[in-house]
Amino acid sequence: MKIAYFWLTSQGKSVVEKIQKGLGGQIESKQHLKMQIAQDFEHYDALVFVMATGIVVRMLADLIQSKTTDPAVIVLDQQGKFVISLLSGHMGGANALACEIAAILGAVPVITTATDTEGLVAIDIFAKKNHLKIENPEKIKIISSTMLRNETITIYSDLDLQDYEKIIRKIELPAQVMISDRILKVQENVLILRPKSLVIGIGCKKNITFQALESCFLELLNKNNLSVLSVFKIATISLKAQEPAILELCQKYQLVLEIIPDEKIKNASQKFESSAFVEKITGLPSVAEACSYFGSDQGESLTGKVKFSGITLAICRKKLEKLYFTSESM
Repeated sequence: MKIAYFWLTSQGKSVVEKIQKGLGGQIESKQHLKMQIAQDFEHYDALVFVMATGIVVRMLADLIQSKTTDPAVIVLDQQGKFVISLLSGHMGGANALACEIAAILGAVPVITTATDTEGLVAIDIFAKKNHLKIENPEKIKIISSTMLRNETITIYSDLDLQDYEKIIRKIELPAQVMISDRILKVQENVLILRPKSLVIGIGCKKNITFQALESCFLELLNKNNLSVLSVFKIATISLKAQEPAILELCQKYQLVLEIIPDEKIKNASQKFESSAFVEKITGLPSVAEACSYFGSDQGESLTGKVKFSGITLAICRKKLEKLYFTSESM
């Protein structure tokens, strides 16, 4: 976690120096404070302030956007007695960071999020711990309210759930929470969580345009009713490692790029539909299909290879670990 520290007094600086010694990070100068805060708000995972909470609130007021994107914000008094989780307590990690800082200083962490004060596992923490992408975060409050009323949450999941029987009930759709990489028809107030499960293998001609590649990428997902939020990796061969359109696709959708070794594909050529044309160009019998298979750790093939003009794609689903709901498991 990248942390930036801000202070106003010499006593406050001593406090942030103690924290930095334990957690690392950048101690900022108090010169041009508001401008520095605005810059760090965009580029750091957490901002730690040793100053009055009111000052911090006023300086951050115009920067705050969303609980899914804002950094964690922590505020301490200049004696380091209290550590307040002010912003992005769950998804940004402010609650956990406040506890870490309190342990370093021997201070009192101040956590005010309702699920934490009631000893419940927040649904957004569950999503973060299990690497699930929240498609519609505005629905989180509906689930949290249900839990705070001590009512059972109903969850539909394509993945195995562990330790859920005390808190939730797993059922078929309709449900209050859906965990799936598939696009399914759900009711309006369902919270949708997307597992990082899909790997797309890509083969393409040299200098294919980004617009063409993105269009085929989205079309393939749409035709197979799969969510783009569940795609976490693009896999291709070494010949395409610097293909501009592939690199741009990875950057735009924040995808990992994995280069599958040629030898790995050659040694398993019998597993995939071969192409004489592809082998002539690349020296390999298969590109997209083989890359999606190995990039997903030999996962489930969902499409086989699908040909477009100058582009071939294939999707595999990686086998994921079981999901855990209880705080003890997380």
